[in-house]
Amino acid sequence: MLNRRTLCRGALLSLGAQLAFGQKHPLEPIPARRILDEIRAAGPGLTVWWTGHNGWLIKSGDVLIATDLVVDAGNRLYSSPISAEELAPELDASFVTHGHGDHFNRETSRVLLEKSKCTFVLPASCVGIAREIGIPDSRMQVARPREPFELHGVKVQPVRALHGNPRNAVHQQANLDDCGYHITIGGKTFLQPGDSVLLEDHLFLKHVDVLFFSPTEHNMHIDPSLFLINELEPNYILPQHRDTYRVTPENRYWTNGYAYEVKLRLAKSLQQRYRILEQGERLRIE
Repeated sequence: MLNRRTLCRGALLSLGAQLAFGQKHPLEPIPARRILDEIRAAGPGLTVWWTGHNGWLIKSGDVLIATDLVVDAGNRLYSSPISAEELAPELDASFVTHGHGDHFNRETSRVLLEKSKCTFVLPASCVGIAREIGIPDSRMQVARPREPFELHGVKVQPVRALHGNPRNAVHQQANLDDCGYHITIGGKTFLQPGDSVLLEDHLFLKHVDVLFFSPTEHNMHIDPSLFLINELEPNYILPQHRDTYRVTPENRYWTNGYAYEVKLRLAKSLQQRYRILEQGERLRIE
């Protein structure tokens, strides 16, 4: 296992950055801890697990929701801590932010369609893909930016997302129908912005307890991530979109997240709220 606290060029670098600077990837996926038993045994309260990339499981009581699951992707650097087939009987809702395969994973979604009864929450930009997979309209909740709804007792406020590209530019094919999600569950609020540059919609949210954010070059990178964190001052700051796929010079703008670089530039009070989780790691939200 590589030491994630290796000093390089005067800064702490993520695993992806270490690999990109000449370290070799292992030939086989790195095993992650298994989490199915923990999910089933989770009692009262609110618990989250990171499954890699933008994939999060959030459980409150008997309700389990997920965001951007890619648990069955074959090109991961780390194996997933849970498979779609294991997860299917437990899952109530699968949130999708946009149509890229590392967020709306076709294989994972096909298994959930067949093996689960979950609702697929997805933006209008993904309805066509969902129908190609075979997801019926009866199992879709179409999300539109700034149009709130409630599902399984979970309050959802879809947030505008504009997909980025290298150097923090807006992607030429960015879709105005893509969504992030401001989710209220178990008395706490979560922000999953999806793949997006920093927007007014993010900065003007009134309250966020738990922030998932993506410090990659094509999302909010370092400075915009700092703007977002300092504005929202969430109680839990959780970097995502990192350390999941094999990093290459060609893909590093979206596979390598600068999680440590962001943390180092935060005030001490916010650094204490900052958690760089391992894949499969469990976190209780108090």
